[in-house]
Amino acid sequence: MAYEAGGGSYAELSAGLSLGQRTLERWVAQHRATGDVAPKPKAGGWRSPIEVEVLHGVIAERPDATIEELRRRYNQCVPRRARVSWSALGRALARLGYVLKKNGRDRPKWIAQTSTRSERRS
Repeated sequence: MAYEAGGGSYAELSAGLSLGQRTLERWVAQHRATGDVAPKPKAGGWRSPIEVEVLHGVIAERPDATIEELRRRYNQCVPRRARVSWSALGRALARLGYVLKKNGRDRPKWIAQTSTRSERRS
Protein backbone atom coordinates (compact mmCIF):
# COMPACT_ATOMS: atom_id res chain seq x y z
CA MET A 1 0.00 0.00 0.00
CA ALA A 2 1.11 3.55 -0.70
CA TYR A 3 0.93 4.60 2.96
CA GLU A 4 3.15 1.75 4.13
CA ALA A 5 5.56 2.42 1.26
CA GLY A 6 6.08 5.94 2.64
CA GLY A 7 3.94 7.71 0.03
CA GLY A 8 2.80 10.39 2.48
CA SER A 9 0.56 10.95 5.44
CA TYR A 10 -3.02 9.79 5.73
CA ALA A 11 -4.25 13.30 4.97
CA GLU A 12 -2.07 13.68 1.85
CA LEU A 13 -2.87 10.24 0.44
CA SER A 14 -6.61 10.45 1.13
CA ALA A 15 -6.79 13.85 -0.59
CA GLY A 16 -4.87 12.50 -3.59
CA LEU A 17 -7.10 9.43 -3.85
CA SER A 18 -10.36 11.35 -3.22
CA LEU A 19 -11.05 9.22 -0.12
CA GLY A 20 -11.99 10.08 3.40
CA GLN A 21 -9.01 9.99 5.72
CA ARG A 22 -10.80 7.65 8.12
CA THR A 23 -11.53 5.23 5.24
CA LEU A 24 -7.84 5.08 4.38
CA GLU A 25 -6.98 4.50 8.05
CA ARG A 26 -9.42 1.56 8.22
CA TRP A 27 -8.02 0.07 5.01
CA VAL A 28 -4.45 0.27 6.30
CA ALA A 29 -5.49 -1.30 9.62
CA GLN A 30 -7.32 -4.11 7.78
CA HIS A 31 -4.30 -4.68 5.51
CA ARG A 32 -2.00 -4.92 8.51
CA ALA A 33 -4.36 -7.35 10.29
CA THR A 34 -5.29 -9.63 7.39
CA GLY A 35 -2.85 -8.86 4.58
CA ASP A 36 -5.79 -7.97 2.32
CA VAL A 37 -8.22 -5.09 1.79
CA ALA A 38 -11.01 -7.08 0.12
CA PRO A 39 -14.51 -6.28 1.38
CA LYS A 40 -15.72 -8.36 4.29
CA PRO A 41 -18.69 -10.66 3.64
CA LYS A 42 -22.14 -9.30 4.47
CA ALA A 43 -23.12 -10.18 7.99
CA GLY A 44 -26.18 -9.83 10.18
CA GLY A 45 -29.36 -8.31 8.90
CA TRP A 46 -32.99 -9.12 9.46
CA ARG A 47 -34.90 -12.05 7.98
CA SER A 48 -38.61 -11.92 7.35
CA PRO A 49 -40.52 -14.24 9.70
CA ILE A 50 -43.00 -15.13 6.95
CA GLU A 51 -43.03 -18.79 5.94
CA VAL A 52 -43.34 -18.66 2.15
CA GLU A 53 -44.91 -22.11 1.71
CA VAL A 54 -47.65 -21.30 4.24
CA LEU A 55 -48.29 -17.97 2.51
CA HIS A 56 -48.60 -19.66 -0.90
CA GLY A 57 -51.12 -22.10 0.61
CA VAL A 58 -53.17 -19.30 2.17
CA ILE A 59 -53.29 -17.43 -1.15
CA ALA A 60 -54.28 -20.62 -3.01
CA GLU A 61 -57.23 -21.07 -0.62
CA ARG A 62 -58.61 -17.59 -1.25
CA PRO A 63 -57.03 -15.71 -4.16
CA ASP A 64 -59.71 -13.01 -3.86
CA ALA A 65 -58.98 -12.20 -0.19
CA THR A 66 -57.84 -8.79 1.07
CA ILE A 67 -54.47 -8.45 2.79
CA GLU A 68 -56.23 -8.29 6.17
CA GLU A 69 -58.11 -11.53 5.43
CA LEU A 70 -54.86 -13.16 4.30
CA ARG A 71 -53.13 -11.95 7.47
CA ARG A 72 -55.82 -13.45 9.69
CA ARG A 73 -55.70 -16.80 7.89
CA TYR A 74 -51.87 -16.83 7.82
CA ASN A 75 -51.74 -16.12 11.55
CA GLN A 76 -54.10 -19.05 12.20
CA CYS A 77 -51.70 -21.37 10.34
CA VAL A 78 -48.50 -20.44 12.19
CA PRO A 79 -47.43 -20.54 15.86
CA ARG A 80 -48.12 -17.48 18.01
CA ARG A 81 -44.48 -16.34 17.92
CA ALA A 82 -44.56 -16.31 14.09
CA ARG A 83 -47.63 -14.09 13.68
CA VAL A 84 -47.23 -11.04 11.44
CA SER A 85 -48.85 -7.67 10.78
CA TRP A 86 -50.66 -6.75 7.57
CA SER A 87 -47.79 -4.45 6.58
CA ALA A 88 -45.24 -7.28 6.93
CA LEU A 89 -47.52 -9.51 4.88
CA GLY A 90 -47.88 -6.79 2.23
CA ARG A 91 -44.10 -6.45 1.95
CA ALA A 92 -43.77 -10.24 1.65
CA LEU A 93 -46.40 -10.32 -1.11
CA ALA A 94 -44.53 -7.61 -3.01
CA ARG A 95 -41.18 -9.38 -2.49
CA LEU A 96 -42.67 -12.61 -3.87
CA GLY A 97 -44.07 -10.81 -6.91
CA TYR A 98 -47.75 -10.81 -5.94
CA VAL A 99 -50.01 -7.85 -6.67
CA LEU A 100 -53.43 -7.06 -5.28
CA LYS A 101 -55.61 -6.51 -8.31
CA LYS A 102 -58.17 -3.75 -7.75
CA ASN A 103 -61.08 -4.10 -10.13
CA GLY A 104 -64.18 -1.97 -10.60
CA ARG A 105 -67.21 -2.02 -8.35
CA ASP A 106 -68.90 -5.38 -7.71
CA ARG A 107 -66.04 -7.29 -9.31
CA PRO A 108 -63.87 -9.52 -7.11
CA LYS A 109 -60.34 -8.61 -6.13
CA TRP A 110 -57.71 -11.26 -6.69
CA ILE A 111 -54.07 -11.82 -6.03
CA ALA A 112 -51.66 -13.23 -8.59
CA GLN A 113 -47.94 -13.37 -9.15
CA THR A 114 -46.54 -10.96 -11.68
CA SER A 115 -44.70 -12.37 -14.66
CA THR A 116 -40.94 -12.18 -14.94
CA ARG A 117 -39.32 -10.12 -17.66
CA SER A 118 -38.35 -13.21 -19.62
CA GLU A 119 -41.97 -14.43 -19.61
CA ARG A 120 -43.22 -11.05 -20.87
CA ARG A 121 -40.87 -11.10 -23.84
CA SER A 122 -42.01 -14.48 -25.15
